[in-house]
Order: sequence, then structure tokens, then C-alpha cells
Amino acid sequence: MVGQRASQNSARSAGSMATAGGSTLVARIIAQGAQLALFLVAARVLAPAEFGVFSIAVAVYTFFFVIGAAGWNEFVLGWRGDERATTQAIAYAAMGGYLLSAIGVIIAAVTLLVFQAPAFSILILIFSGTLLLGPLTYALGGVLVRKGAVLHLSMVIIVAELLGLAAGIAGLMAGWSIIALGVAKIVMQVIHFVGVVIVAKQPIRLVLNGGYAAEIFEVSRSILSNRIISFISGNSSTFLIGAFLGMASVGYYRAAERVVSAVSEMLFEPMRLIAWMVFRQAADDAATPGEGRELLAQESRFFFPLLILCAAPVFVGLAIVSDDLVHVFLGEKWAPAASVVMVLAVAGLFYTPTIANEPLLTIAGKTKVLAPVALFNAASTATIFLVFTQFGLMAAAYARLGASAIVLITSLWIQGKHAGAAWWGAAKAAAPVYAGVIGLIIAVVFANLWLATQDIGVISRLGLEVFVGAVAYFFMILLVRPSFLRNTLSLA
Repeated sequence: MVGQRASQNSARSAGSMATAGGSTLVARIIAQGAQLALFLVAARVLAPAEFGVFSIAVAVYTFFFVIGAAGWNEFVLGWRGDERATTQAIAYAAMGGYLLSAIGVIIAAVTLLVFQAPAFSILILIFSGTLLLGPLTYALGGVLVRKGAVLHLSMVIIVAELLGLAAGIAGLMAGWSIIALGVAKIVMQVIHFVGVVIVAKQPIRLVLNGGYAAEIFEVSRSILSNRIISFISGNSSTFLIGAFLGMASVGYYRAAERVVSAVSEMLFEPMRLIAWMVFRQAADDAATPGEGRELLAQESRFFFPLLILCAAPVFVGLAIVSDDLVHVFLGEKWAPAASVVMVLAVAGLFYTPTIANEPLLTIAGKTKVLAPVALFNAASTATIFLVFTQFGLMAAAYARLGASAIVLITSLWIQGKHAGAAWWGAAKAAAPVYAGVIGLIIAVVFANLWLATQDIGVISRLGLEVFVGAVAYFFMILLVRPSFLRNTLSLA
């Protein structure tokens, strides 16, 4: 009887996990789709310089949100003691939001009065409103997950993203320019906040002396330091391009980044999930730490060829068709972004192995090496951009490529040294992919030569390039090693 109840509880738990995972994935896809749709509409309406101003404002907002979020969600999720500690963490989140919102209002006033930048000032003012609610919303999201209300949280996120999208498109069509994008963000934030407050039913008391400050700020300090490092690595380019090259160049660069990230996010998220499952299973099967390292190495020889198989055609193909892709989805005025997309796509391929850093090192018990390596990568990235951005937009793109090469080297090093990842064996096992990539490039080049002689629209040309490249890629892999696709895809 006890065994039967345990089996039933296990089945219910598995069902709940599947529901939570599925709803989270759907919410993420819809959120990404909504944000991408708004970006594509904005690209048709806004000038590159306007989008550059918006990008700088978003970078400023992101920095303050990183500080405001500061690990409250993670503390709520991880805490297993007195519930008063959770209430206290939520209070810190609320107070942090109030403080950062006030700082945002001051920055908006200064940029208006001193720098005479009304559009930027209005955006910062709007983002100050989102900072008022953002950290608290983030913390309350942890409450919902802890209560098992992941499905409800996903529904709130979906509704908030779709209403934000509607508000943004309506504002763009009404001629509000970049202010419409700010309105979209605050509408999304307000709906998100109201939704989690209603569902969580969590009392919000501004009590800061509950006696758990040390535990709360220990979690906050660790997470905040890592996220600031990540922010520097990802956003230093935006500020430096703005300082050296102006707002139009920021617009072109950020638009190119958005195109590449739209593709990479669809690839990286499922591959990251597969990495966690594969390497966790290897660790669970190990009887000793030494055996665990051997099993991780063994599984890496299967996982990394799958990663290379999926990533190589996506990023190489994106680089090859970047001109037509930008023309179709962004419009002719964004033509200078096409060359940037080409370079950033190659950089995206170099960044691909990083998705295994956290799963591998967490399971191997070596997470302490992540922070110093991330700091080194962030410092290297900022330094490279500082040196090369002054020479132009393409120099900035190649700076990102150089930074990605450094990140690639450090990732392969820490994965091999601290988790036993067998990258050399995986690289040899993925040999058919290299033939596939060569076939893809040759096929698309010859297809372009033929298409240049035909009277065909750019949309049809892009579709044919993608089709021909995909067929050539898989044909060459099957020609070189017929069993490779079957053996590699069986892991997924």
C-alpha cells in the first residue's frame, strides 16, 4: 500500500513537472515571438538612430533592473526555513524598486535639462515606472513557482507579453516613435505585476528587520556579482558604440544582434535543457566521483556532436543569407546591418559551447570556477571593444567576433579541465558536419550565381537559398557517414 501511494505520488510529481516544463516553454516561445514581432514592426517604422537611442535607454534600464532584481527570486525559491524570511526578501525587492525608480527619475531630469534629450528622457522616465514594479514582480514570481503555480505564472507572462505587443504596435502606428516601445514595456510590466499579485496572494509588508538580512544578502551578493559581470559582457558594446560612433551605429549593431539572438535563442534553450538531462543522468549513474567524471566525458562525446550538428548550419547559413534576410525582415534602410549580422552569426557559433558551462560544472561540483572565468571574459570583451570600436561599425562587429573566440577558448578549457569534457573526441566524431557545412556553403554560392540571372523576388530567393543549403548540408553528411544522423539525433 505504501509502495502504491509512493508510486502514485511519483506519477503526480512527474505529471506536474511535465506540465510546469511545458507551460514554461510555451510562455518563453510566445514571449520571444511577441518581442521579435514588435522589433520587426519597429524596424519598419523607426530610423536606425531612433532605434539606437532606444537601445541605449534599454541598456541603462537593464543595468538598474539587474541591481534591483539582485537574487530575491532565487532566495524565495531556495529558502526552506521560516516564511518570515520570504516576506523580508520581498520587502527588500519592493524597497529596491522604489529607490531605483527614484534614481531613474533623477537621470531622466538630468538628461532633459543638461543634455537636451527629450526622447531619451521620456524613455528613462517610463522605465523608471517599470523599475518601481519590476524587482517586486520578479520576487513574487518566485513565490508562484514555490507554490507550484507555474502554469498560472506562465499564463500571466503570456497575457502580459501579448498586451505589451498590442500596445507597442498601436503606439508605433499612432506615430509615437520610440516612446511606443517604452509604453509596450510598461504595459507588459503592469499586467505582469497585477497578475502575480492576484495569483500569489502573498502579503507585501515593508518590514526590513526580520532578522534574516545576512542570509538574504549572501544570496543576493553572489547572484548580483555574476549578473553584473554578464551585463558588462553583453552591454559594454552598446555604450562604447554610442560613444564612438553615434546613435545610428548603435541602431544598426543592436538590430543585427537582435536578428542573431532571435535565431540563437530558439537553438540554445532546448540544447541547454538536453545538456542538463544528459549530464545529470551521467552523474546519477556514477557510483564514485571518478566514475562520474568518466561518464561525463563519455556523454560529452555524444552531446557535443549533436550541438555542433544543430548549430553549424544555423549560424553558417545565417551568415551566408544575411543580406537577403535583413532586406526581407527589416527593410532596405537597414542594409548596413547585414554585414554585421554576417560577422555576429559566426560569433554566435563560437558562443555555442558556452551553453554547457553551467550544466557540466554544476553537476561536476565546480561552479566556483565560473565567476572568475566570466569576469575574465567580460573584462576581455570590454577591452577589445574599447580598442576597436573607434574604427567603425564593422570593427565593432569584429571585436565581438574576437571576444567570442576568447570565450570559446575559456569555455573549452574549463569544461575539459574541471568536468572532463572530451572536446577533442567530440570534434573528431562530428567530422561529417564539416563536410555538410562545406556542401552548404558551395550550394548556396552556386545558387546565388544562378539566381542572379533570374527575375525572382528577394523573398523567393531567400527561401530557395535556405532550401538548397539545408538539402546540401544533410546530403553531404549522409554521403560521408550515413549512420551519423541516426546515432547523433537519438540523443535528443
